Amino acid sequence: MPLFGKPTPQDEARAAAYGTWLRARDPFAIASLVLGIFSLIEFGAILLFGLAGAALGLLALRRLKNPNPPHPHGHYLALAGIATSLASLLIAIFFIYRWI
Repeated sequence: MPLFGKPTPQDEARAAAYGTWLRARDPFAIASLVLGIFSLIEFGAILLFGLAGAALGLLALRRLKNPNPPHPHGHYLALAGIATSLASLLIAIFFIYRWI
C-alpha cells in the first residue's frame, strides 16, 4: 500500500510478502524486540520495559523450542529482544549506581 498515489501491483505484492513474513514469526518474539528497543531508547529508565522484554524473549525461545510450534520462526528476534533488554538494564544499573 503506497503512502501517496495509486497502489501498484508491486506495492500489493510487497505488502502481501511482509504480511506472510510477519505471520510466520512468534508474537512474543516480536513483542520482546519492540519492548527491548523501547527500553534501550529510554536508557532503561522504566525498568518494566527491560524486564518484560527479557521475559517475553525467554518465553518466545521456550515456545519456539517445541517440536511443532504454531509460529516456527522468530529465534533471532527473541535473541535480539533479550539482548536489547539486557543492554538497557545494564545501562540503567550503570546510571543508578553512578548517582549513588
